[in-house]
Amino acid sequence: MKTENSTRGRATDARAPADAKNGHPDRRDDHPLRPGCWRAILFAFLPLAALSGCNSVAKARIDHIQGVASEQRWAEDTPDESGFMEMRLGDAAIIVQSDGCSDRMINRLICSNVKLTISTSKLRRQTLLLPEVWIPIAIPPDRPVRTGFRGSSRMAFQDEWYGFILSDINVDGYEDLVVWSGPDGTYGDPSYTYYLYDTETRRLVENKALAKLMEGNSLSRIVDGRLFAWYRSGPCDRGEKLIGIRGHGAEILARRDYTTCGEHAIEGKDISDKSWMKLEEEPKK
Repeated sequence: MKTENSTRGRATDARAPADAKNGHPDRRDDHPLRPGCWRAILFAFLPLAALSGCNSVAKARIDHIQGVASEQRWAEDTPDESGFMEMRLGDAAIIVQSDGCSDRMINRLICSNVKLTISTSKLRRQTLLLPEVWIPIAIPPDRPVRTGFRGSSRMAFQDEWYGFILSDINVDGYEDLVVWSGPDGTYGDPSYTYYLYDTETRRLVENKALAKLMEGNSLSRIVDGRLFAWYRSGPCDRGEKLIGIRGHGAEILARRDYTTCGEHAIEGKDISDKSWMKLEEEPKK
């Protein structure tokens, strides 16, 4: 129920006698303020109101970003026999047109010469061209599998691989697009094409430098603008690296290479030791 609050001043006698000592009438609680006083109060209040308004806008922006990041959506769409697919992830629409898709891999569908069109409420319609797009398929084929994901990149790589990931991977408040586009991770693991949102053009722009740093490595997760990658080669050689992204830049923040064989082998707690990841500085903006 809506309630209204009011304040009532104390009653005073307009005929109150003058103060015998100073000759002025007694001051009353309901005595009106002079116009000059109202102006002083108004100009003192305006900066506070403006500051409060700015803080409210900033808080609303942060709350919106955090809300989008925490909300998770999945899609189970797959291309039809002609290589066409339309996927919905909330207000995001992803349309795939291709020359056809092959299931030559047991649990992966590979679409060739792809024209990928994407749009959201914040991103105007845009078409991207890719030589290939890889999409997971289920075994047996009548079991649904998640092929698209939208939400926090912390969750995007935990349980399964997706063909399309819509997430703010560089922590700038705008969603980016990650597309599974090849098998160039370790031993055929997914490799991706990364499209980062550009605030000036309001379009997705391919980040080839980031893909280059990831070559030959498998992506395990993306957290706060950092990509955690690893590789293995043969029975002994291993490696890990941490790649930082801010804006449209990418750099290796930390890395280590080691072997599990021979005189210089490491194992056990030394392999799980993450002290090498201690960072000297934040990724460059």
